[in-house]
Amino acid sequence: MTGERILIVDDDVSEAIATRKMLRSNKYDIAGLVINIVDAIQQAGADKPDLVLMKVGISGGMDVIDAASKIIANYNLPVLFIVKDNDIELLSKIKKLNNPVIVIHPYTEIELVKSIKIALTRHAAEMKALHEKESANVDPVQTELAAIPAPAITINKRGAITRINKDMEFLTKFSKNELIGRKVMSLIAASDDAVSEEKEDDADEESVTGIWPDKVLLRTADGGTKKVVVMSGFLKDYGDNLDELVLIFKKVTGEFEFSTKDIDVIFAKVLNSLEDMVFVLNKDMEITHYNSRFFKFAKRLGITEFQLERPLYEISQFSKIASVNMYEELFRTGAETKQLRRYGSEKEPLYMYFRFIPLISEGETTHMITVMRDITEIEEARQNSRSIYEEFMKNRTLISKIQSGMSDIRASMYQIIKYVEKNPERATNPSFKQMAKLTKNAEQKLLAFDVVWSKYETQLNMMQMNAKYKFDKK
Repeated sequence: MTGERILIVDDDVSEAIATRKMLRSNKYDIAGLVINIVDAIQQAGADKPDLVLMKVGISGGMDVIDAASKIIANYNLPVLFIVKDNDIELLSKIKKLNNPVIVIHPYTEIELVKSIKIALTRHAAEMKALHEKESANVDPVQTELAAIPAPAITINKRGAITRINKDMEFLTKFSKNELIGRKVMSLIAASDDAVSEEKEDDADEESVTGIWPDKVLLRTADGGTKKVVVMSGFLKDYGDNLDELVLIFKKVTGEFEFSTKDIDVIFAKVLNSLEDMVFVLNKDMEITHYNSRFFKFAKRLGITEFQLERPLYEISQFSKIASVNMYEELFRTGAETKQLRRYGSEKEPLYMYFRFIPLISEGETTHMITVMRDITEIEEARQNSRSIYEEFMKNRTLISKIQSGMSDIRASMYQIIKYVEKNPERATNPSFKQMAKLTKNAEQKLLAFDVVWSKYETQLNMMQMNAKYKFDKK
């Protein structure tokens, strides 16, 4: 087994470089080298390496074990842990994970390669067993449910949840195991009015009645609610049996057209009136608000509405916009920052202008506003202006050489005139007379050239000043 892509996660640069050298000498490809644990989750999702080699104890916004669990659960990737031999507590925590592979630091090249092979072989065997199990017990309904581009579940006649898709997990923040078997009505507060009543006295969920499609509030794992429209339909099973219901939850966006968390209508309208793409991030790396222009851009990157409910490090495609590590630094410094970034190919580049605006409360940065503007046309115009200017300056240099040559000709003409003036006895010579006449004509032409050149220089300087003004204005 050679050629597998390995993501190295280690905040000790010298150690990481040494590890990379070992891996390359054994014909492994390096998917990346990350020093921050949060960035590791994001890059693992974006690059999908064959293995994540993770040093336990590195810095970041979360526990390494939690990060590894997310990589395993969200992206189904094997993780090989590097643990110091004296870290007994961490070793015991890691061993609670499902069948982990551990290499003790310090390690030799042979030990590292052996551990990698074990991790890859074990993961391949687990995937094969899982595939065989799924193939032997394929649930066509679950397959169809997974293909629905919205949160969806099935419930039986008793109202218990029997299946869910991934978008439902994103929306509710509950795991599959937490939802399967649960009564669907335990997740639902029937209306907006029910929410305020619920805060005063926890009403019995079973007493709520309604006809779907309808707008309801869906409870989430963090104690909050999501306003959704529930659409229902029968699940046709064998024969004419209609034993189960399919429920699809469509998030209510209304005039806001974007995710809302305690946001008022005025702020929503202001955000959506902007021509720029805007989103707001909190310190937990969660997008709290965004406008419709950003949502459209996110969809182009393959980010769904329900993924935008997750922390950035769980949205692998978000790495195309910015890194979590960069935002952590922005929150740390609290400084307003501007950046210009280039995306796309050489033939079809996309230039994006970023402005990061911190929201500070009591001396602490609580949120970071990101303003994105597509300036591809402006940037291409600037580059074209530079090209034209460079070509223009080349031509000017060439013309300056012509002027220099004309000056040399003038100097030679003056020498002829002086020679004639110093030899008056030859002034009656017809050849000298003709030469003097031609010399004066040439002198007049040179004077005319000087006048034209002076006008050219003036016009050129004006063009340069105007071009610089327009360029700076853009």
